[in-house]
Amino acid sequence: MNGFIKEVCTQSRLLREVAHFYRNDGEKQMDGIVEEFKQKKMERIILTGMGSSLYAMDSVRSYLTGHGIPTLSFSSFELSRFQFGQMNEKTLIVAVSQSGNSMEVVELAEKAKKITTVVGLYNNEGCKLSEIADIPLQIRAGKEVSITSKTYELTMLILNILAHKLVGELDDSFWKEVEEAVEWSGDWLLRWEEKSRPMFEFAKGAELFDLLANDTSLATARQLSLAYREGLHNSTAVWECADYAHGQYHSAKMAERYLAQMFFPVLEEGTKEMKMFHFILEHGGKVMIYTTSDIPERENVFVVKLPKLRDSLMPLVESIAAETMLGMLFGPEWVKDH
Repeated sequence: MNGFIKEVCTQSRLLREVAHFYRNDGEKQMDGIVEEFKQKKMERIILTGMGSSLYAMDSVRSYLTGHGIPTLSFSSFELSRFQFGQMNEKTLIVAVSQSGNSMEVVELAEKAKKITTVVGLYNNEGCKLSEIADIPLQIRAGKEVSITSKTYELTMLILNILAHKLVGELDDSFWKEVEEAVEWSGDWLLRWEEKSRPMFEFAKGAELFDLLANDTSLATARQLSLAYREGLHNSTAVWECADYAHGQYHSAKMAERYLAQMFFPVLEEGTKEMKMFHFILEHGGKVMIYTTSDIPERENVFVVKLPKLRDSLMPLVESIAAETMLGMLFGPEWVKDH
């Protein structure tokens, strides 16, 4: 077991611990954010970070907007240098940096604080973001030494807790689904090698990995692409499915050297997603599909069956399943080289 898989295997325990904290002792911090948002009659939220911290925001952005709180996300560099005019005193800024010292996030937080309230989400105690933020939230992942995995997973959970608190849906139904995600993850990680070995064998021989997703599952795909590049140094790209269908699908003509990992919680006939699924297979490519849907067995298809959760929580389970397989692709002797 390499260092990456070791850290991935801590995720179900940490998910449970962090959920318990923010449901109990940490709830007052969430209450403080909601009170600030309401008292100042804020009108929208901007989520900002860099790298995996930015990617995690895809898990909640559409949920917030769909529940009446317009929400945008920008890299902290873009927001600070080119889109700073997007914010005013009616905008809540949620800045995320796992280290809490990312130069771009710190710069943005320092500038934004002069205008409005900044919530800072970070992992490392004593970091710059914890000192700048008006309301600090800690990821509580402990030290992370390999490619980002556990801090990313916990960032998505905490953003979900905050988002559901803001719209008044942090209820028993939400916590029940979090528990379901934790239980499923725990079972997967307890048997990670048994679960991942068939996926690993299926993926062998692939030279180009495309990661296809929509909406919240783009969080999974974007983070996974970073891990593929950091760990395998290979060609990996993320595509929203509709955009992929505008020409990117021709890479499937690489046939057996091509693997598309498709993160679609629901995959139905007559959709663009299914059209691309069939195109890849018709040209000899392989598809690994992460879904709750029932997909018939066929050649060059591997189905990773996921539990049915609300869209904003699906990346929690998608990521764990995809990461253990990726860890096997790294090899048992793999070590982080940067």
